[in-house]
Amino acid sequence: MKIKNEYKFIVSVILMFLLPFSILSAHFLNGARGLLTKDTLSYLELRTKTAAGILSSVLTVNYNLSKITAVKDFSASSLSGKKVFLERKMRENPSVFSEFSVLNRSGREIARAGTASLKDPVDYSKEAVFRMAAQNEQSAGAVEFGDYTPPALLLIEPVVASRGAKPDFFLAGRLSLAYLGEVTRLMGRNSRGNFGLLDGGGQVIADSMGRSTITPGLKATPEVSKMVASASDKEFSSFTSEVFFRGRTYLVSVSAVSGTKWWVFEIMDAVDMPAYTGSAWARRVVVSGILLIIIFGFISYKLAQVWLLPRQGKPSA
Repeated sequence: MKIKNEYKFIVSVILMFLLPFSILSAHFLNGARGLLTKDTLSYLELRTKTAAGILSSVLTVNYNLSKITAVKDFSASSLSGKKVFLERKMRENPSVFSEFSVLNRSGREIARAGTASLKDPVDYSKEAVFRMAAQNEQSAGAVEFGDYTPPALLLIEPVVASRGAKPDFFLAGRLSLAYLGEVTRLMGRNSRGNFGLLDGGGQVIADSMGRSTITPGLKATPEVSKMVASASDKEFSSFTSEVFFRGRTYLVSVSAVSGTKWWVFEIMDAVDMPAYTGSAWARRVVVSGILLIIIFGFISYKLAQVWLLPRQGKPSA
């Protein structure tokens, strides 16, 4: 069965216009998606930077032992006076302060507040966090993860009571990170992916999906770890980019928490981003263009019949 010439004409006109239109449409869709992806990355960066600033302020206000060691009544008092002072501080902020210990220069516990009695003094001399504080003569900390308790921050603060160059003693504090974790989860409640906080070793302190609650001490995903490593190598305080992993594309943003080695992160699958679902308008434009080309193909055939084909004369009488 032969195809009529009019159909050949219509199909030829449609294909002739569809070819360049399809090339331009591909560039248009890719460009639109690229712009929307860039906007989404900028939004993620704004979220992580803001969160890092808020968490830094929370740490300064609630997780700062220098506010205790700077008080003269504490540094100059006897051991019993120090214990009474620390117990009062614990009553003032019981949701954060779990335990305090006064350590001598060698790292051995000489006074404790927060437990029943000092039966077996703890020796911190072998703890890496104490060695760091003693070596650098400045505050050092590490995050501890328990199976049935919220993460805790172990802080060691050197105290110079006299005018000597070396610390006279150290204050060790075990501070619950439950409050900090709740603040983190609250800020990430609207995340389309996972929003959380990492410690210096890449372990998740808290996250919006609750994975750190199910698995305490959970390591960050490879996509997030890669971004943190890149930001650290380049000495960036924040870094945002697309990450390609196992055939999928992820949008990742990380921001450093000032004064710590911690990082705020947010990661989401590219197919879940609002920008991606919102690009339907671009696809509608392309579909509308294709429909118009098809309609114009039929219109072109009708115009060709009117303008190009000779009219038949009237029959003679």
